[in-house]
Formats: sequence, structure tokens, C-alpha cells
Amino acid sequence: MRIKLRTKIAVLALVVVAAFVCSNVVWEHTRGAELQEAELVQQARALSANMEAFWEFMNQNQDKINYSSDGSFEFKGLQCSIAGRSAGAFFSRDTDYTVRYISDTPRNRADEPDPFEQAALDAFRTKEQVEYYAYEDVDGRRVFRYLKPMVLEKSCLSCHGDPAGETDLSGYPKEGFAEGYVYGALSMQIPTEVYEAASAESAALDVGFSLLLSVGCTAIISAGISHLVTRPLSRMQTAMKKVGEGNYATRLPHTDSSDEMAVLSRGFNDMTEKLEQSQGHLEELVSKRTEALEKANGELARQSHQLEQANAALAEENQYRSDFLAMMSHELRTPLSASMAFADILRERQEAGRQAGEDDERLWREMEGNHKTLLSLIDNILAMARIDAGRESLQPQFVDIGDVVGLLQATITPLAERKSIELTFAVDEIPLFVADAEKLRRIVENLMSNAVKFTPDGGRVVFSARHNVEARVVEISVADTGCGIPEKSRDAIFERFTQADSSASRNHGGSGLGLALVRELTEMHGGTVELKSKVGEGSIFTVCIPDGLSLTKEEIHGQDHAH
Repeated sequence: MRIKLRTKIAVLALVVVAAFVCSNVVWEHTRGAELQEAELVQQARALSANMEAFWEFMNQNQDKINYSSDGSFEFKGLQCSIAGRSAGAFFSRDTDYTVRYISDTPRNRADEPDPFEQAALDAFRTKEQVEYYAYEDVDGRRVFRYLKPMVLEKSCLSCHGDPAGETDLSGYPKEGFAEGYVYGALSMQIPTEVYEAASAESAALDVGFSLLLSVGCTAIISAGISHLVTRPLSRMQTAMKKVGEGNYATRLPHTDSSDEMAVLSRGFNDMTEKLEQSQGHLEELVSKRTEALEKANGELARQSHQLEQANAALAEENQYRSDFLAMMSHELRTPLSASMAFADILRERQEAGRQAGEDDERLWREMEGNHKTLLSLIDNILAMARIDAGRESLQPQFVDIGDVVGLLQATITPLAERKSIELTFAVDEIPLFVADAEKLRRIVENLMSNAVKFTPDGGRVVFSARHNVEARVVEISVADTGCGIPEKSRDAIFERFTQADSSASRNHGGSGLGLALVRELTEMHGGTVELKSKVGEGSIFTVCIPDGLSLTKEEIHGQDHAH
């Protein structure tokens, strides 16, 4: 059985509206129940606050009640519990509410809890709840039950505290309870007939209005769809059938039912007009585009293959460069170390026999200084090669900055004395911190060597170190009165094989690896390098090493064993 579009849309609209109405009714019912419960809880809280205030008033005025004007004590029998119970009874008598005080260790059998109240007492004691409420059917009527715990205060201990069994003022034996114990609870029952009747009336009105709205909306939607959609679509269906039979001259008449239908009619007419024109060229166009796409895919695959080859060649070249630097640095280091050993032997022979002149001593010092310089360069190249090969890692240990400064003075002082450079060391008291001692020494040595190298004769180099507690770093600064570094060159000097003056006629030697290695080793510690410089006045390099690095248990044990 074929059903018309108008009928389908009308049924769909009716279903949607009905679903919306049902959802709205359910939502309103749920929301009404939540609001009802919230209002009942608020009302119960207000009533319990009043009862607690009355209880507190009686508690604070016990002395006034039991002491006469002449100061003599006479127990009047008007305790907090008696007054509270009486007030609850009067309130329950004059209203539909039930208010009473309950306890599972009552002095009055009328205060014994029912199962619901006992469950509330258990919850107050085990879960530390501040209130307990729920709906319940009591004597054939629906009520809202609410309980709030009664906690023993210090003033209550005179009747309910230690020692247990001793008779209190009212003649009852004390229970021996401690301060803070949940002795009982204030229990209330609030009737819900009025709230439920109002909720039912509101629900009935909502359902009636929703039904009327559903019928009206469905009728209006059905009429509108018939005029705006189904009739124009029926005409279009007939025209499409003709086009399907090969009649490309079919055209739709202009319609004023809606702008969308008018646009659709014009589009249909344009389509049928172009359909006949493009039919003959369609297969040829598809064939050409398919061929072009295949060519593009082939070119893309070829370029991808070339890119993979280039990446592989680049990786191979980079690995070759790293291996070459490591090999050549090792080959240079071996004879250089032997040469230094021979120089030591010659010096020992001189000291043992022949008297050396001042010129010989100067030559020996120059040779030894050159050896140390070359060895430092080789060490830098070796360290950079190990970093590139991924074989350089931190060896953390507890570091004393004083030890680093001591080694630094022995290495840098002779270099500074040659150029009559004033060398100053300013080191604050810095506690032991965790770092790689060898790498830290290399960082400081490269900074100081650079400072001495680029400071003219008679200049000044200042080494300072301090512990920045707020930033949690050890700050190491090297300041010089050298030529300074132009702003445009400040990023480049930290690149490998680069100096601020990279021309062939530069005045200072070196591999250009010193500052690059400083940055690499500092970043391995998680630190930073900062530069402040002014051309013609000098530079300040500041290295910040975090003081929060930690040692593993194995590393700590290894250091203790070494010590």
C-alpha cells in the first residue's frame, strides 16, 4: 500500500508533537516532584531550626530556671528535653504535622524510634549525615519524613555523661555518653496531600493544553505542506518521469509556492537543458580526467620515492659526519696526549740536570698552554660527537660548586696572567646540589676560556655563582670587558662552528664549538643560557642549573660507596 507524502508528513508531525507533549509531561512531573521535595526539605529545615533554637534557649536558661533570686538551687523539672518534647506535642496537636524527639536509649518509652527512625540514627552515626529524609506511607496516608541528629554538647554531659549509672538532677541514671555522641534525633512527618493535589491539577492542565496544541499544529502543518511541498513535488515527479523516458524538452512551469520550489524548478529546467548538451561529451571528459589523475598519481609516487631516497642519503651523511668527527678526534687526541707526556719528561730531565733559562721556561709554558688548548678543543669535538651519536648522558651526583671553582682557577688563571687580565671569583654559599660534575666543569671552563680569549690585555673577567632560592636554580655568571657581541649575532654564536666574527680574517682562533657545547650540556640538565652584551663594553653569560634534580637509590648508594 502506497501512502502519500502529505499523509506521511502529517503522521510524522503528529508523532513528533505527541512525543514532545509526552516528554514535556514527564519532565514537568519530574520537575514538580523535585520542586515539591525541595520545598518540603526547606520547610523541614526551617521547622527543625526553630525547634533547635527553642532547645538552645532552654539549655542556656537552665540556671535562671533552677536558681532562685537568693541564689539557692531548686530543680524545677523543666529540662531541655521535656520542654522540647512538649513543644513538639503542642505543634503536632494544632497541625497535621508530627514533631517528636526520638532516641534508641530513651528515658521515655514514647521516644523509642520506629524502623525508619532507627535507620536514620544508624546513618547519622556511621555515615556522619546531617539530615535524613524520604517519602513513606504512614497509617494509609503519604507523608514526608525528615530527621536531624541531636549531638550531645558539653552542657548535656551533666545529665547524660560520666559516670554511667549515677543519678542526675531529674532522677534518671546517667548513660555515660561522650561529647559529640549522636544521642537521638528530631523526627518530623509532613503530610503531602496538598502538594500532590496541586501537582495532579497542574499535570492535567498541561496534558489538556498539549493535546489541543498537538491537534492544531498537525492541522496547520498538513495544510501548509500540501500547498508548499506536496503539490509542487507531484508536478516535479511527473516531469522527472518524462525526463527518464528521454524527453529532455520537458520544462516545469514557474511556481510561487515558495522561493525554494521556484529555485528548484529553475534548476530542473537548467539541468534538462544542459543534460542533452553534455551527454555526448561526458564519456570523453571522464576518460581524460581519469588519465590525468593516473599521471598525477604516478608523479606523486615518483616524488615520494625521491624524497625517501633524499632522506635516507641525508641520514647516512649525518651519521658519516658524526662517525668521522669521533674517529678523527680520537686519532688527534692520542698523539697529543703522548706529546704532553714527552714534555713532562723533558721538564723532569731539566729539573734533574741542566739549568733552564728564562727563554726555555717561556717556551715550555707556551707549549704546555697550546697543548691544553688543543686538548680542550678535542674534548669539545668528542663531546659534540657523543651527543650527536646519542651516547652522551647525565651522570648525576652531589656537586660542591667550590670544587668546580678550584679546578677552574687552576686552568684559567695561567691563561689570564698571560694577558694581564684581572680575574675575580665571587661565589656565595651554595648548598650541595645534584648535577653532572664533569659536564658542569666543562660548561664553566668554556665560558671562562671564551671570556679570557675575547677580553683584551689588561681587561677584567668576573666569575660569580649564587643560589636563587625563589627560582630554585643555581645561577653561574661570567662577565667580561671584551669586544661585546652584536645583537644580530647573539643567536648564531650558540650554533656549532660559529663565532660572532666568522670572517676568514678573524682575530681569535677556536673551533666555534664552545658555546654550542655550553648550550647542549646546560639543556641536558634542564637549564637555560642567557646572554647580555653591549658592543665595545663586554658580555655577561648566565647559566641557570635547576637545583631540583634527584638521584636514584642506586646512584646515591654508588656515591656513598665511593666516599
